[in-house]
Formats: sequence, C-alpha cells, structure tokens
Amino acid sequence: MDIKLAESFMKKLIDKSKDYGFEEAEASFSSGSSMSISILNGEVQSYERSNEQGVAFKGKKNGQMAAASTTEFTDDALLFLLTNAADCCDVKDDEDEDFIYCDPEHKELKLSQITDAFEKNTYARFSELGLKLEKNIFALSEDIKGIDHLSISCDRSLDLKINSKGLYAYKDSDYVGLMAVGRAEKDGVVKTGGHYWYGNDIDKFDEEKFLKIFSQKLLTKFGASSVPSAKYKILLSNEAVISFISTFMSNFSSYSMQKGMSLLAGKEGEKIASDIFTLREEPMYEKALIKVPFDSEGVLTYPKSLIENGVFKTALYNLKTANKAGIKSTGNGFKGIGYANLIVEPGEKTFDELLEEVGDGLYITDLSGLHAGVNVISGDFSLLCEGYRIEGGKITHAVEQITVSDNFYDVLKKISLVGNDVLAEPDGAGELFAPSIVINSVSIAGDK
Repeated sequence: MDIKLAESFMKKLIDKSKDYGFEEAEASFSSGSSMSISILNGEVQSYERSNEQGVAFKGKKNGQMAAASTTEFTDDALLFLLTNAADCCDVKDDEDEDFIYCDPEHKELKLSQITDAFEKNTYARFSELGLKLEKNIFALSEDIKGIDHLSISCDRSLDLKINSKGLYAYKDSDYVGLMAVGRAEKDGVVKTGGHYWYGNDIDKFDEEKFLKIFSQKLLTKFGASSVPSAKYKILLSNEAVISFISTFMSNFSSYSMQKGMSLLAGKEGEKIASDIFTLREEPMYEKALIKVPFDSEGVLTYPKSLIENGVFKTALYNLKTANKAGIKSTGNGFKGIGYANLIVEPGEKTFDELLEEVGDGLYITDLSGLHAGVNVISGDFSLLCEGYRIEGGKITHAVEQITVSDNFYDVLKKISLVGNDVLAEPDGAGELFAPSIVINSVSIAGDK
C-alpha cells in the first residue's frame, strides 16, 4: 500500500475514534517486503518472496487502554478496530495507567535508512552467491560431508505512527543476511558448526573471511575431550558473551522490577559488577547497522549506561512503568520494554593477549540450553558448553561434555579482563556489541 493511502486511513481512524468514546487514540502502520532462498546439494531448494502490511489501533477510554489490529484498509476494517478496542476498554480493569504520548517539542520524528544497495538483492544474485558459497565450503575439507542449511534473505520495512496528540513518527530500514551450517565427519565422529553474516549491502559480503571463520567453527571441534571438574579461569568468546548478556537482560526491565521478578530492584547506584565492566545503550550508535531514534511509543531514545564501571546506573522504562515510578521514560518502550544497540564497553587487550593472561584455563565458545538451564530471576545457571583448553597461554585442543555453573550476578563481579575483539549480532530493537571477556574461578563439571 502507498504510504499516503495508509496515512489517510490512519487519520480517518483517529478522527472516528471520538465517536466511540475514546479520549485519546493512536494508529500504527507497518509494511515489509522480504525475499529468501535456500541452497541444498547444488540447487536452489526454495525461493520465497512476501509482502506484508497492517494497521494497529489503540485508544484510551474511561481510563483504560485497549488495542486491535488488521491487515485490511476498508470501512469494515475501520469499524472492527474501533468496536473491538472499545469493547475491550469496557471490560478492562488495569490499575496501572497507560498512555498515548507526544513530546510537544518533538512532534515530527523521521529517519529513513533504506539504501540503494537493496536493489542488488535479486534472485539471480542470491542464487549465484549461494551456489558458489556451497561449493567453496565443501572445498574447505574432505571431512565436510554436508551443508544442512544455507540461506540468504533480505528484508525492507517501514513503520509510521500518528496519534491524536499530534505525533508523526516514521522510520524505515533494510538488511540482508546469510547463514550456513555444515556437518563434518572424521573417524566416525560427527560435528556441526556454522556462521552468520548480515549487513545492508550484499557486495560487502567477504566470502574469504566467512569461509575462514566457518572452517574454524566446524573443523577445529575434532579431538575434543572433557576436563576434570574444578574451578577454572575462563575466556568467554564474544559470541558467547552476547548470548549470555541477552539471556539476562530482562533483569534490567523496570517492569520486572516492579513485579518482583528482578533482583536489581532498588539497587541503582550500587556496585553490582567488576570495576572494568560497563554496559551501555546507544540507540543511534554510529557502528550500528540500524539506528533507532525513538521507541515504539514515540519517545526519543538517548545514550545511557546501565552499568558503568561496575555501578548499576539505571533500569529501562517505558511510559507506563516510568509513570508508576514517578520519573520520565528512558525511551525503552519497544513493544513492552526492550533496548536498542547495547554495547559491552571493550577493553584494550587483543584476543591473543587475553589468552596469555588466562595462561591455564578454558576458552568457552558455545553455551547450550540458555532457557532450560537458566533461572533468569535468581541468576543461577547450569549450561552445557563447548570450547577449547588453554595451556601456557595458547589454545591446545577442543573441549566438550562439560557443564558451566554459576550465577549471573556473581559472574559480573568476577570479570577480570575485557578484550577489544568486538562482535555484533542482531538483538533487541537493534544489535548487541560485545568483546570476549575473562572471568575468574568458574565451576566446570566434567570428568570426575
């Protein structure tokens, strides 16, 4: 649908909302187009192209807020949205006030990040790249017996929000991603591993670099063994750090704190981590693929430290939880409470220097069971993991069949070194940037 037609429908929806008893109203339009292919055994196994769009409405009536959504843009759809939301307000009984928001000084918010490079994302281009990549992965080693997953996809999206208070908020973006997972076998032992790349220009895909990392993640797993159960100094890979931090981020949500589901409640200003650990959010981070100037509620985002040199600085608030706490929203109202472009502040040491500092310990690269083996509220975790033995400051051999057990809050305090090998992965409303870190005295269960 043309954005102008969508905008016209949304304005009509807001104007009509008064007839249904709504004191305030908001309409949101989202639209996206995507394409993906998958490669298997030298052929394009599947090809998909889709276009999706929809309008959501929310309104405030008798102090209650309710919402409804549709993919249609007809008079019947307009009637459905208004009556459905109105009926919900009539039966709803939420003690915490919700809001329709507009900053009088920032009524019009716009950011377009759509790139010309998106036009390069064609079936022919993806097919050529995918088939060539599959062939070159097999050429890495005769031990590689299969490529069980190889896909290339792209997406372009836009979002528009307007409300009865005068807000006009528009943003758009695009990206392209590639994932490959391979299977290797040696002496009857089978290992799997893969790698993921994303960006906004398919021509920036570095196949040589991708193949090198793919090979390391798959072919170096052979010869793995367990280690004696003990406490070890561990070097947690940047990829594992991202997974670990992401798993426990709900503890920084003010909603979790207000509902008694986070041990961080009331601890702003207290030391909760090592002096060298800083975790910050920078929604407009220059290195981020997608910048996020405002949240889903139309509140401007801004840079902030969640943890600064070990001190817990702030929780994340949306309009509803901020009102309950008597403060301003932190611009983290992302369909509830979320974050955009989170950064673990890097240190100065290279990866090799981190290995030397560890001396004798473990390099953990993969954490499994990040949901089943984690108590997010208490912070306790017990996770199967894989990695490598570090001896004499060097990686010596692969390690498997071990379990790492500790507590999230204790781990934060035991961070002794932070590297400079920053990796970024899509997470939250943007990305999560993190380097490898060294953690002292972590319990590992392996051989008895």
